[in-house]
Amino acid sequence: MNMNEITPNKPRYQILDQIRGFAVVLMIIFHLSYDLAVFGHVDIEFQKDPLWWGFPRLIVFLFMIAVGLSLRLVHVPTIKWKGFWKRWLKLAMLALIISVSTYFMFPDRWIYFGTLHSIAVTSLMAIPFVRFPKLSLILSLAFLLPVILFKWSVPWFELPHKSMDYIPAFPWVGVVFLGIFLNSVNFHKISLPTNPPLNGLSWLGKHSLVIYMLHQPILYGAVMLATKVLRP
Repeated sequence: MNMNEITPNKPRYQILDQIRGFAVVLMIIFHLSYDLAVFGHVDIEFQKDPLWWGFPRLIVFLFMIAVGLSLRLVHVPTIKWKGFWKRWLKLAMLALIISVSTYFMFPDRWIYFGTLHSIAVTSLMAIPFVRFPKLSLILSLAFLLPVILFKWSVPWFELPHKSMDYIPAFPWVGVVFLGIFLNSVNFHKISLPTNPPLNGLSWLGKHSLVIYMLHQPILYGAVMLATKVLRP
C-alpha cells in the first residue's frame, strides 16, 4: 500500500512503488483465484498446496518491506508526527471499515486483524526505531528467525473463527524492521530500467491503497455475477 507521506523535500523512489505495484498484481491474482474457488470454478487447496500457501505470505512480505523502507525514508532525520498520525488514522479507519463490512457480509470469516490492521499496528511498533537501523536488523532477525527455523512466534491475539485475512503483528513487524535496515543501506535507491511493465507497476504502487480497498469487492461481484449467468 502507498504508506509513505511524500513531502516536498523528500524524493519519490520508483523501487518502492514498484514493490507495492508487484504486490498489488500478485494480490489481484490471488484473490481472483480465491473467488473462483469459492464459487466452485477451480479446485485449489490454499492451505495444503505449498505454492498457494506461500502466495499471500509473499504479498504481505512485499507490503511490509515497503512500509519499513518508507518509514525511515519519511521520518529520518526527524519524525514527522503530524503526518504519521494523519496516515495512521486513515489506515485505522479503513481497517475498521474492512472489519465491519466483512462482519456483516461474512460473519463466519470476518476480518478482525488483516493486512491493514497489521500495517497500522506494526507502524506504531517500528516508528521509534527508524533512526536505529542496526538495532532494527537485530529485532528483525529476533522476530523472523524463530519462525523460519522453528515455526515459533511471539503469540498474538486470535479469535476462534477462521478469518479470511489474519496477519498477526508478530512476526510480521520483523519484516518492517528489515525494511528500515534496508533503507539505511540505500536499497530504496536501486534504479531499474524504465519500460512499460515497470512503469505500470509504479502506477499501481502509487494507487495501491485505493486498489487494495476496491479490488476484492469488484472481483467477488464479477465472479458472482458470472456464476449466475453461467449457472442459471
